[in-house]
Amino acid sequence: MIARPWTDDLPKCRNTCVASYISQVDGNPSSNDDYFCFYCHTEDNSCLYGVFEPHNGLDAARFIMQRMAAEILFAPPSNSNTDEEIREKLRNAFVSVEKAYIENYDGMIAERTSLQYKLQIIKGHTHATQMSDTILYRLKEIDQHLSGGATVVIALIHNNKLYVANVGETRALLCRTDDNSVLRVVQLTVDHSLNNEDELLRLSQLGLDVNKLRNAQYLGNQTGTRCLGNYLVKGLYKAFPSISGASSEPVVAAPEIHGPIALDESCRFLVLVSAGVYKRIQEVRGNSEQTNKQLSQIIVENFRKQNDFKKVSQSVLEEIENEFLSYCLKNSLTPKPNTHVTLLIRNFNFLPPIPQNENTNTVYKQNNQSVRNSEPVRNNQPVRNNQSVRFNPIVQSKSNTLVNEMDSEPYSSGSNDLERTNDSHVDTNRSIESSSDIYPSRPYDRDRRIKGYVDFSCYYDNVEKARKNGTLPSFIK
Repeated sequence: MIARPWTDDLPKCRNTCVASYISQVDGNPSSNDDYFCFYCHTEDNSCLYGVFEPHNGLDAARFIMQRMAAEILFAPPSNSNTDEEIREKLRNAFVSVEKAYIENYDGMIAERTSLQYKLQIIKGHTHATQMSDTILYRLKEIDQHLSGGATVVIALIHNNKLYVANVGETRALLCRTDDNSVLRVVQLTVDHSLNNEDELLRLSQLGLDVNKLRNAQYLGNQTGTRCLGNYLVKGLYKAFPSISGASSEPVVAAPEIHGPIALDESCRFLVLVSAGVYKRIQEVRGNSEQTNKQLSQIIVENFRKQNDFKKVSQSVLEEIENEFLSYCLKNSLTPKPNTHVTLLIRNFNFLPPIPQNENTNTVYKQNNQSVRNSEPVRNNQPVRNNQSVRFNPIVQSKSNTLVNEMDSEPYSSGSNDLERTNDSHVDTNRSIESSSDIYPSRPYDRDRRIKGYVDFSCYYDNVEKARKNGTLPSFIK
């Protein structure tokens, strides 16, 4: 029987819902109580969230998840820490977890070396075949253990700022409204895969043929270029012909850190999601550039129809899985078994906050106004009207300038950074008839003007100076 992880006893963040399952051989999902995630709050009102996607077994992922929580929570950030110190704490946590993983398997690594040495010695021995089979069987078992690992995304909220760290293809998405009350989704993490040009450049600098890797879409025994664990493609990478020529370990555990991102009233909800979830959407709908938008739209639609916030993640996963299985059946495809999927949603103010006592009556004070039983109820509390938000998100690509800015400086509230995006990613469909919109409650105002975001004052000042100096070109009036 598997021991219950200590992370299950962490104080849970009440405004978070999570769902997880493992797909079985027949393609049907199984309920999974062995969540590879945590979502907790600390005594100083900081919050820590993590999603871990297992690779080649579950033991290493359990170890990585529990050790990561310990590394961060046993020495939590304090109010005196600077932004860079908090970023460094997250970075060091990943380094420490990777080191602890290798130390945990030291005995197994030593046994593997000893068995390989024995194989060389028994060559030509009378009973060599039988002995070799026994050794090879044990080596296979060891390699299976050593190949276990996880991709990870961590989100830390401290002093009303958000910090995100990740390795692999697990993602963090932030859904927030712009000045026009349109909900937009921003990918805060970078996918560490063979589709990432920066990662391919790193691999080419190690002496690898990136064209072959891109075509194979495999780096040793995995698709990602970064992870925690999986010692086989790290310390033992020479055993894989496709990466044996690298000058150093091609798969690394170094995380990318993003933030701090200031959390203000425009931030509606945060999503941490394993690659198995959004890759199902990509498989069915095809357009990888719109996957984040499509996932966020499914979440918003389930916010609207699900009475119990705690069940939103589960209903979202069920909808995605049902659509995926229907697609596979229609196209005579066999779903890959044992795919572990996890979806964590942290509500900021898209829905009313869940009170400390979830058993409160349905009549309570909100904004100094009495709320009556006749209003909609969610988790035994009235549901706030969210009609002031329209849903028509923009997908920020991993190469977008916004992500780079987040990595080096705070995200200032009220800025127009969300508008500074490549035109190819802008959804210009702002029609009020759009079925994906949550329509604004304010009456339509024909004369309403969008707030200006380009300052022409410098231009007009220079025109006036040139006019006074008599140097103004004749075509400018």
